[in-house]
Amino acid sequence: MGNDGLRELQQKKREESIERVEWAIEYLRDLEGDHCRITAIKLVDITGLSRAALYKSHLRPLWDLNYIKMDVGEEINSEINRYHQDNEKLQLDVSLLKSKLEKSYAEISRLKKGCDNEKMRASVYRQDYEELKERYQQLLHHNLRILRKLHLHGIDLKDLDLEEFN
Repeated sequence: MGNDGLRELQQKKREESIERVEWAIEYLRDLEGDHCRITAIKLVDITGLSRAALYKSHLRPLWDLNYIKMDVGEEINSEINRYHQDNEKLQLDVSLLKSKLEKSYAEISRLKKGCDNEKMRASVYRQDYEELKERYQQLLHHNLRILRKLHLHGIDLKDLDLEEFN
C-alpha cells in the first residue's frame, strides 16, 4: 500500500519521542530525586518536544501519573455505567418475566376452570349413562318376562308376525 512508508515513519517518530520522554524522566529523577514532580514544562525544556506532543496518548501515561488515575477512574465510571445498564436490563427482564408469570397463572386458572367444567360434564354424562343403562336393563327384564310367559303358553316367536312392530 502507498501509506506503509508514512506509517513506518510515524511509528519511528513515535518511538523516538517515547525514548526522549523516558530519558528525560530518568534525567529528572537522577537530578532531583526519585520523588520529584515531573511536569510538562520541565519535559518540554529537556526533550525539545512541544507541549501538545507530550499530551498525546502514547506519551502522557509515561509522565503524568494523574492521567493514569483518570483512566482508572474512567474505567471505574464505565464499569459503573455498564453495571447500571445491566441492572436496568435485568430489571426490565424481571418485569417481563413477572408479566409472563402472571399470564401463565391466568392461563393455568382458565385451564383449571375448563377442566372442572369437563369433569362436571363427564359426571353428568356418566349419570345419564347409568340412568339409561338401568332403564334398558328394566326393559330387557320386562321383555324376558314376556318371552317366558309366551313360552309357557306354548306360543313360539316364529308364529308371531313381528314385522308389524318395526
